[in-house]
Amino acid sequence: MFRSLARWARKTRRSDPSRTWQSFRDAKVINPFAEYQWISQPYPEYNMPKVAHDARPHRTLRAVSHCDEKGWWHVLDGKGRDVGKLAAVAARLLQGKHRVDYAPDRVKGDSVIIVNAIHLFFPGHTWDTKIYRFWRNRKTDPRGAKIITATRLMMLNPSIIISQAVKGMLPKNLLRSNWLRRLYCYPGAIHPHWGIPQVIVPVQNKPELLPDAFTFEDAEAP
Repeated sequence: MFRSLARWARKTRRSDPSRTWQSFRDAKVINPFAEYQWISQPYPEYNMPKVAHDARPHRTLRAVSHCDEKGWWHVLDGKGRDVGKLAAVAARLLQGKHRVDYAPDRVKGDSVIIVNAIHLFFPGHTWDTKIYRFWRNRKTDPRGAKIITATRLMMLNPSIIISQAVKGMLPKNLLRSNWLRRLYCYPGAIHPHWGIPQVIVPVQNKPELLPDAFTFEDAEAP
């Protein structure tokens, strides 16, 4: 009976024409030959993150590794990167699979800092189709889980999306909580960790080359 109900629900969901208009897309700009019929915009125009007009020009190093007395730190820039691919890289660094002394039963990984979580992206309709379930009271509340879409979660706290993605890629054992303590996610471009270099650095103006004091025009013919 439950299988038939689930099959009926999926069939009804696909055949309901009203569900296709519950997104941000506009029918006037759909390109039928595009790779994706629609690419979500997680922020409305009035809520888009802006850059100050007097901000210094900067560039990104994409990734920075730093070693101190606490071990290795890896700073990753999430601007323009896919959530799943970035989470896979972070999970590998947290587990220490890139180290020669890797041990699956011990915590020997490095610490990971992810910045620019506000600029991560999902492909296609994932902003509206992906949901997150947050349980209120250890899954015993009769109201069930609190369900929230990726779009809404991005507006509330962008760091949760990448942290949940990394958590899902780590092994489900007693070591996962220890690995997650070494993960730091920030929505902005600057992290607050003192002594660890930033992955977003200002653009350095190249010094102007002084003209040569001696030229061929000034030289006298023999």
